Amino acid sequence: MYYDKRNKAALAELAPNTQKAARQWYDYLVKNGIEVLIYDARRTEAEQRANVNSGASQTMYSYHLVGQALDFVPIKDGKALWGGYNASNIQKAIKEAQRIGFTWGGDWDSDGNQRDETFIDSPHLQYNYKGYGSDKVLASSTPVSKPASSASSKTHRVVAGDTLSELAVKYKTTVANLKAWNNLKDADINIGWTLNVAKPAAPVKASSAAIIAFPGDALYRTQDKSKMKQINIERIQRAVGAPVTGKFDAATEKAVEAYQKRKKLAVDGVVGKDTWNMLF
Repeated sequence: MYYDKRNKAALAELAPNTQKAARQWYDYLVKNGIEVLIYDARRTEAEQRANVNSGASQTMYSYHLVGQALDFVPIKDGKALWGGYNASNIQKAIKEAQRIGFTWGGDWDSDGNQRDETFIDSPHLQYNYKGYGSDKVLASSTPVSKPASSASSKTHRVVAGDTLSELAVKYKTTVANLKAWNNLKDADINIGWTLNVAKPAAPVKASSAAIIAFPGDALYRTQDKSKMKQINIERIQRAVGAPVTGKFDAATEKAVEAYQKRKKLAVDGVVGKDTWNMLF
């Protein structure tokens, strides 16, 4: 699989039962030589809100938020085929995902029901499990106890009653650090968020291998005058889930920043070589 490392990293973000089902599907892809890139899995609330604000997503009630969905794109000859979901091998892959228990966004309308032409989300596979947010622990006949928390933990899942002040004490740090490590403007936190409770690792360097070679100069918006070709803008917009306008507008820049944050890249809204190679 051309993007095996990135695909497995995305699968690791999923909730337990969804991850188990997704790995079963991925094994099918590998066995049958069906190339895909799983480019999105779990999202933070901030990322989803940015998608909704940009029009790339329809709702804050997204299964990505609870780790029960993934987005993928077909790959052929090292290139992403955004229009390739009707190919026979991809349709076989989708049918296998449905057999395992996923629903496919290509069958949806705006209400998530029977397909029409108003809302088709072909990259999207969703695992309902026992309902929204139900996939928290692997099914077991006995309760699964929570591991004891410790100051060495790197992340914390917010539960009812949590505050930044209490978490600062618990993890032996400061509120200021927690806000900085999580890009928080204030002390408000929501149930279900995953917070960094230790200093995150330095931004990762993306792989030098890319489906589409980096076109050269950094790609960014300067006074609404793009410094990139329209085809590259559209590629970026599809990859980050922004409306495909062919212009590197504010919505695109915001979606790029959300993507960079999720992938632990430098968050600047600029599509430089590292961001480009992670995207493609």
